[in-house]
Amino acid sequence: MVSDLTCFLSPRSVAVIGATSRPGSWGSFIMNGLLAWGFKGKIFPVNHKAAEVYGIPAFKDVKDIPEPVDLAVFTIPEEHVEEALLACGQKQVKGITLITAGYGEAIQDGKEKEKHLAALAHTYGMRILGPNISGTFNLHVGFNAAASPSDHLCPTNLAAVCQGGYAFYELLASGFSRGMGVGKFIHTGNECDLTITDFLEHFGQDPEVQAILMYLETIRDGRRFMEVARQVTSRKPVIAFKAGKTRGGARAASSHTGALAGRRELFQGLLTQLGIIVSPTMEILLPLGHALVERPPMKDNRVGIVTMGGSWGVVLTDALEEQGLSVIEFSPSLQVKLRAVGMPVRASTRNPVDVGASALFLDPESMIAIGRAIALSGEVDALILHGIGSPGMQSAETPPEMVFYLEIQKRVMGGYNALEQESGIPVLIGNHFSPWESQAVWDLNGQGIRIYNRIDDIAHLLRLMHAYWGRKKGHTPGPSESPGGQDIRGPL
Repeated sequence: MVSDLTCFLSPRSVAVIGATSRPGSWGSFIMNGLLAWGFKGKIFPVNHKAAEVYGIPAFKDVKDIPEPVDLAVFTIPEEHVEEALLACGQKQVKGITLITAGYGEAIQDGKEKEKHLAALAHTYGMRILGPNISGTFNLHVGFNAAASPSDHLCPTNLAAVCQGGYAFYELLASGFSRGMGVGKFIHTGNECDLTITDFLEHFGQDPEVQAILMYLETIRDGRRFMEVARQVTSRKPVIAFKAGKTRGGARAASSHTGALAGRRELFQGLLTQLGIIVSPTMEILLPLGHALVERPPMKDNRVGIVTMGGSWGVVLTDALEEQGLSVIEFSPSLQVKLRAVGMPVRASTRNPVDVGASALFLDPESMIAIGRAIALSGEVDALILHGIGSPGMQSAETPPEMVFYLEIQKRVMGGYNALEQESGIPVLIGNHFSPWESQAVWDLNGQGIRIYNRIDDIAHLLRLMHAYWGRKKGHTPGPSESPGGQDIRGPL
C-alpha cells in the first residue's frame, strides 16, 4: 500500500519554491493557479530576492516559514533542486511536486539523478511527484497547482492521472464549453518515485471519483499495476489512452518523459485483461468518461437512428456496424406506430428513420413521439438523433422566423435528451457543428446536454459502452475487445 498521497491533492499549506510574479515563468503559473481558484490553505512563496509575490509575503528559504508545510512545489532550475530538497526534508515537508525538467527525458545520466533525488527524499520520509511535470489540481477544494488555463476547468466526479500534461489540458479547455472536465488531476511525468499506479490506487479508493481517465506512455511497475488495476476496475470505470504505439511514437515518448514504451499488442492485451477500457483516440477520453458515469447501461448492441438526412443515416450505420454494433430493421408493428405519428410513405421507417423526408421537423411533438416510440419499443439498446441544429449564431439582426426555428430545434433535441431517463437506454444527440458554429448546439451545451459532432466518436462511444457493460454482466468480450489470450507479467 502506498503511503498517504493526500498532500498532493488536498494540502493544508503549499510552499512554491521559485515563486515569482514574472509573466511566463513556472513560478508565476503555479501562483496564478492557486490564487485563481481561491485555495483556502496557506500559500508560502519562496524567493530568495523578492519580499512578496502577488502581494503575499515571501521567504528566502523554506526553513524560514514559521508554520508547517504539507507540500512544496519546485519551479526552480535543476542545479538548485537538491539543495531545496534537503531544506524541505529539514522542514519536514510531506511531499514535493517537482515541476523541474532536465532529467531522464533529456540527459544521459538523468535517470541516475532521479534515483538519487528519490532516495534522498525517502531518508526524510518525503515522496516526490515528477520530475518534469506540469502540475496537479483538486478543484473540489480549490487547489490548482497546474499550468492548465484556470478559467477552462470544470469540476466533475471524474479524475485523471496522466504521464503527460499539456495535451490533456487542451482536452479540458475544449471540453469546458461542453460542461466536461475532471475534478482531480495528477501529472506523473518521469515518475522517479510516485507512479501512475500509485494514483490509480488512490483515485480507486476515493469516493468522490466515479471514473478515472489515464494517458499512458509506459508502465514501470507491471506486476503491481496489474494488481491495482484489477481492484479498481471492479469498482469503477477506468479509461486509458496508450501513446507511443509506433516506433516513432516510442522514440517521442522517450524524449518526453523518459518512458520505455512497449509494443502496442502487449499493452492492448494487458489493459483489456485488467478490465480497463482502451480509448481508440485521445480526444474521446473525456466524452467516454462522462458517458459511462452519466448514461444508462447499454445492455445489448442494437441501435436505432433518427436523422434529418438519409446520407447521415447511411454513414452512421456504416460506422456503427464497423464497430460491431447492429442497426436492426424495425419490426412491422413499430413501423406502423411510426407511420401513425405522421411519417409519410416517402419517408423511411425501417431504421434509420429519415425525418427530413417527412417534413415533420417543424412539429417538435411529433418528432419527439417518433423517438419515444423507438426508445420504448424494446427493439433497441441505444438511440441516436442526428442532424437537428442548423449552422449559424444568433445576433440582434437574426430574423424572427429563424429565432422561431431555433427554438423548435432546441425543443426537439432537449426532448430526445429527456427520453434517456424515460426509456432507460442511452440516447445520443449528434450534430456536425461545434458549439461555436451552431447556436442550438451552444445553447444546449450550456444546459448540460451532450452533443457529439463526429460520427466516429458516436460509434466508438457506443461500442465501448456496450463492451463495458457487457463485461460488468460477465459477458465474454467480442473480437474488438478480446485480449487474444495474452498474460503479461513483469514491467513493460
